[in-house]
Formats: sequence, structure tokens, C-alpha cells
Amino acid sequence: MVPNATVERVLRSVAPAIYVDRELVAGLLASPPTPERILTMLSGASPSEARAAVVYLGVCGTMQDGPVLALCLRHPDEGVARLAEHCLWGLWMRAGSEEGNRSLAEAVAAIRDNRVVYAAALLERLTRLEPEFAEAWFQLGVARALLDQPELAASAYRRALEFNPYHFAAAASLGHAEVELGRLPDALHNYRRAVRIYPRLEGVQELIDELEARVRPRSDAG
Repeated sequence: MVPNATVERVLRSVAPAIYVDRELVAGLLASPPTPERILTMLSGASPSEARAAVVYLGVCGTMQDGPVLALCLRHPDEGVARLAEHCLWGLWMRAGSEEGNRSLAEAVAAIRDNRVVYAAALLERLTRLEPEFAEAWFQLGVARALLDQPELAASAYRRALEFNPYHFAAAASLGHAEVELGRLPDALHNYRRAVRIYPRLEGVQELIDELEARVRPRSDAG
């Protein structure tokens, strides 16, 4: 639970560009709903209720709520799906210990600042200390890819997916690594996995179409 959460702070952090009913979110924060109520809101006909429920889970949820949010990536309302994407990243980034979350944030900032060797060292230490912290493995994969280490990157992405099978970015990134390594059928498998999790994932369906045209002739010849 996020202490003293306010509606405006919640919406600034989770839904800056998507309309969400402030009164619905305020009601959920003031009187936390049961899991059954959240599921009813998510599966009902009202996109407004579904969006509010996703925002609530994104702020107050834990990794145990990840499967529910991942299902929302397939919601017919694009706003629900985009909110679920944003909220899943929030859950993943805070899924470690308090110290682990700080180390992860520092490593992500270092990658952003192009201090990739330093970030990789931080993340290697973090994955040793918290080996089930999926997001640490994913970010380690990102760092290794930037260091032109595709085999090591692929290994890190696989570990991320082992601990978080809903990590669509890890699946897509593993596909990228497999392409670089020349393992096109494996790349195609992981791209398909990514869009099964998140059908609106940008750019990946195009990669699937391209690889299918390249992989199918080999299969047919065999």
C-alpha cells in the first residue's frame, strides 16, 4: 500500500495522458476494495471502472496482482491496456527489497546516462543478492545488450522470464538477442510470446511477419 496516496499524485504518476475518473479512483483509495470487487470492475462493461481499478492496482498492488494486470493488456479498451502497461512497470520496478529497489533505480539511471559498465556491475551484484528479482535480470539484459554481449543478454532475459512470465519486454528483447545471434526460429518464438502477452506491443508484429517470411522457407525445405 502506498501511504497517504492522493488522487492527483496517483494520476500524475500512473495516468498522465489517459482519462481516468478521479472520483472512482478516490473512492478506491479511501475504501480499499476486495479482490472480488476489483475483478468485477475489470471484467465489466464500463471502461471507466476498469481504468480506475487498473490505476488502483498499479499504486497499491504487488507482484501477486501482476497476472491480473497482464490480462488487462488484452482489454478491448486501449486506455485500460496502456494503463496496465504503465502499472506493470511500476510493480516490476518495486518488486525487490527496499535496498534492491534503490539499487535497481540507480542502475536504470546509470543506463540512461550511458554509464552502462557501472550499471551492469550494479545489476550483477543485485541479481546475486536477490536472484528472484525479475526486473533486475531484465535490466541486466539491457545493459549486456548495450555492451554488445548478446549471449549474456539473452541469458539474463531468460532469467527475467523465469521469474516473471508476463514480462512482455523481456520476451521481445530476447527475440532481439536471438536475431543478433542468428537463431531466427527462437527469435520468432519469443516475438510471438511477447505479442501473446501484449497484443498492442509496438513494432513486434512487423518483426514477426518479417521473420515468418525468412523462417518458413527453411521449414518447408526441411
